[in-house]
Amino acid sequence: MAEDGTNQTGPQGTEGNAQTDPQQPPAEPQGTDWKKEARKWEKLAKANKDKADRLDAIEAQAPTIEAMQARVKQLEDDAERMREDARRASLVASVSEETGVPASLLHGDTEDDLRASAKAVADFVAKSAPGYPPDKGGAAGAGNVSRESIEKIKNPAERVMMRAQHMNLYN
Repeated sequence: MAEDGTNQTGPQGTEGNAQTDPQQPPAEPQGTDWKKEARKWEKLAKANKDKADRLDAIEAQAPTIEAMQARVKQLEDDAERMREDARRASLVASVSEETGVPASLLHGDTEDDLRASAKAVADFVAKSAPGYPPDKGGAAGAGNVSRESIEKIKNPAERVMMRAQHMNLYN
């Protein structure tokens, strides 16, 4: 074969190209235990999978930016509602104090509405007040009143009024 000018054992021959040929896989070291290597990498993969699952669980529990922004918006709305309620409560208390009408009977959101409500309640109370005359005896005359003395009153309206004033005698 030396006749054709090619050297089979030289660097240009097939034996010399086996180490530098890019298409050939690299030579394997002798004595590699592939099962042991596979188990090692499988163990590392499982450990990484567990860590990844824990991280995914933590990320799932962590609030997102959108959720936090929604919560902030809700808290701002709640704070505004509370400020408005406090303003209204203060206004109701001042109108109630000025007019003498209980705050629980006042309705409305503005001062004018509250004053109109207080006026309506006061007018209603004035119209529906009983027509009983004021107690003439007072606390001093109350000691002389007995059940028998009330029953002796001939005027039925006055007798009813005295019964109402001295209900403790009828219990």
